[in-house]
Amino acid sequence: MEFVHATRVFGEVARFESFTAAAKELRLSTASVSRIVGELENDLGVRLLNRTTRRVQPTDAGLDFLRDSAGLLDEIESLRSQIRERHNSPRGLLRVSSVTGFGNECLAPAIPGFLERYPDVRISVDISNRVVDMIEEHYDVAIRVGPLEDSTLVAKKIYNQRMIFVATPEYCERFGKPKTLGDLKRHRSISQINGEWGREHQFIYKKKLLTFKNPEYFIVSSPSAARNAALTGYGYALLGNYFATRDITSGRLVHLLKDYKPVDQPIFALMPHRRYVPAKARVFLDYLTDHFSEADAG
Repeated sequence: MEFVHATRVFGEVARFESFTAAAKELRLSTASVSRIVGELENDLGVRLLNRTTRRVQPTDAGLDFLRDSAGLLDEIESLRSQIRERHNSPRGLLRVSSVTGFGNECLAPAIPGFLERYPDVRISVDISNRVVDMIEEHYDVAIRVGPLEDSTLVAKKIYNQRMIFVATPEYCERFGKPKTLGDLKRHRSISQINGEWGREHQFIYKKKLLTFKNPEYFIVSSPSAARNAALTGYGYALLGNYFATRDITSGRLVHLLKDYKPVDQPIFALMPHRRYVPAKARVFLDYLTDHFSEADAG
């Protein structure tokens, strides 16, 4: 027996003084209504209704229970309305975890536009390559790059990262531009590798899928470090397109090996649950998808 439901059923029987009328109102069978009230009486250890062949009436104990439970039911209904309103209206603290490179270069600049649109939402972003436990640590959204391991988390793709080869104009003047992946063996490399990510990247060249193994001579774990090292003119680096675009546009870096088309590396937003997604998380994911779709198209 579910106590709150049984209390409501009893209230309807007392109001109509009839099991049949209450059953019609509640869209239950008369037998179900009678059974529920009987179970409630057994649970409380008192008779709540006097039953005759013509009608039913609350006993003194029933009247006391009816009066005392009315306030409780009103409070429960108020609480239910508040929770629904919070869930359906974007508000409150949104906790986000994001990988470092994308978080610094793309996510952080995108957030002010989101907050302008949803002023009742506050946001806290943890930018780190640490894999968080979303449920245990109470994160609403996590941003991750590349293929996902089997998980109970719900994933939504928000962007496609493309890795491109870059170097400074000064480096290219001094050492020349590579024309093939094989040429890179004769060039200085700056490799971004974090755990297993970054050791290999795939490219399409003349309709063939090629795998490029990142040299492990000068290794850094963050895209910022790889970019900053490349800007010294020491060697070439493989950077995410979102990370290198501004430097290429300004002439600080040169895009190398343009004929080698990088295989997309999807960037996902993860959520703990598919059902009952809070409005603040739902609108955040919609905003990121629209924002980065426009950036990708541009």
